[in-house]
Amino acid sequence: MRGLPSLELGPWFPTGRELSVGALLVTIALLAWWYSASRAPEDVVATDSQRRPDYVVENLNGVIMGARGRPARLLATPLLRHYPDDDSSEVEMPVMTVFSDDAPPWVINSERGWISADGDELLLQGAVRAQRASAPNLEPVVLVSSEMLVLPEVDYAETDRFAELERGDDWVTAMDGMQVWFGEQMRVKLFGRNRTRLARERNLGDGPADDAGSNPESGPDDAAADPTPTRTD
Repeated sequence: MRGLPSLELGPWFPTGRELSVGALLVTIALLAWWYSASRAPEDVVATDSQRRPDYVVENLNGVIMGARGRPARLLATPLLRHYPDDDSSEVEMPVMTVFSDDAPPWVINSERGWISADGDELLLQGAVRAQRASAPNLEPVVLVSSEMLVLPEVDYAETDRFAELERGDDWVTAMDGMQVWFGEQMRVKLFGRNRTRLARERNLGDGPADDAGSNPESGPDDAAADPTPTRTD
């Protein structure tokens, strides 16, 4: 059997052409890395800038006039940020006052809020509280929740979070939220499990206030001008 021919490999030295090709590949790789590194931050900045406010207003007190030339709504906030991408605004610690011709104004405040471009929608978040003072034939009303969408143009508010409504000595709670029409003829619609407490007329010599529990037929009011809750599962 014939043996295999022996091969002796000496030291290898690249040729000038090989050196040129290697240098070209290294240069291309460096250029690609530099282009990627220089473009990525610009792309991130361009994306983030879409949600950056184009202006900020401090200690804002704004008023919206009604059709009769009277103030319809007031908005006070220590900080407003306006965003150009959708023309919306974010506010800190907003306080909105909604006026009525024949009843005390509603005062609504929260920890923060979002206002739509046309100002018709106000999304309030964090310790939301809406209250109306008492007046002749009207008891004070307080509505609290952790989030609330308010449509001031149509005197309407809603939430899908736990909410509690107090009118005088009466109160009602709803686990899955409420719909409230807070105009002159106030109405309330409850969602999910609810509890209602009705304070009886003291001048009739009744006993202690009645806790109606989760009775869907009970509610804090018995007049059309006041909240009339309706339970919806």
